[in-house]
Amino acid sequence: MRLLLLTLQRIAIFGLGALTVWMIVYVFNWADSDLPTVLALAITYGLGAYVILPYAVRMGLKIQLRKHVPRYTVTGDGLPGDPVNLALIGTEDELRAAFGAAGWHTADPLGLTSSLHMAQAFLLNRPYPTAPFSTLYLFGRGQDLGFQKPIGDSRASAITSASGPRASPRSPRRKRRSRPPSSG
Repeated sequence: MRLLLLTLQRIAIFGLGALTVWMIVYVFNWADSDLPTVLALAITYGLGAYVILPYAVRMGLKIQLRKHVPRYTVTGDGLPGDPVNLALIGTEDELRAAFGAAGWHTADPLGLTSSLHMAQAFLLNRPYPTAPFSTLYLFGRGQDLGFQKPIGDSRASAITSASGPRASPRSPRRKRRSRPPSSG
């Protein structure tokens, strides 16, 4: 079975290579002579970024599908996000207290107010320690909590998020999944 999967993966990669060569020889030559350069670049970018690359990534993910806890989160588009390598155990109140004591800030929810606050912070070159960040999904759902911590005196932040069963803040201990701190 493994040999079959490896063979199929190699055939798929060869097929993508052959498609690329065909496009270079035929499609780009036609585009070079009959289309304005800007239009040709826009079409090429659109096809590559929104059709070919996402399809290739999804096909690769299906080939590598494993039956255990994923190694990475997934974006809203279904593409790989950040790695998953940390589990937090505790209630929501305990997590907020522990991260707060360590100097981490709870991220604001993404919305109009936080978007305006981000724009203001960018334009005035001010920090926004509670800025929201993109939702990443694990087991089909987004994080419940998000924390970030400023790195030194820079405007950059390390970010982490936690996801787990939704319950009241005083619920019994439960497992939380998180994405690890990253620099940027």
